[in-house]
Amino acid sequence: MSYAGSILLQIAPWVKTILVVVLLLLALAQVLRLAPPIRRREKREAVTDQLAGLLGETGRVLTPLRPVGLCEFDGCRVECAAEGEYVQAGATVRVIRVEGMQPTVRAIDEV
Repeated sequence: MSYAGSILLQIAPWVKTILVVVLLLLALAQVLRLAPPIRRREKREAVTDQLAGLLGETGRVLTPLRPVGLCEFDGCRVECAAEGEYVQAGATVRVIRVEGMQPTVRAIDEV
C-alpha cells in the first residue's frame, strides 16, 4: 500500500464525512452560480402591462436614441427605440407602439 493510501486509512471517519460534505457544497455553489437567474412570469407580465400603458404618452429623451436610448415618462426611465434613425437628447417624444418590452417612440414638435 502506498504512503498516501495509508494516511487516508488513518483519518477518522468523521473527518472524511466533513471533507465530502464540503466538496459537495462547493460543487453545488458552482452549479448555482452558473445557473441562469429565475425570472418570474408575473413580474414580466406586470412590467409589460405598465409599458402598454405608455402608449400615446409623451416624454423627454434622456440619452440620444441611436436608435435605442433612455426616455423619461412621468419620472420613470424607460429604454425606448426611435422610429427613425436618431433623436437628440432633450427632444420630446410620443410612444407610438409597444412590442413586448420595447416601446417605440416618435419625435414630436413642441408648439
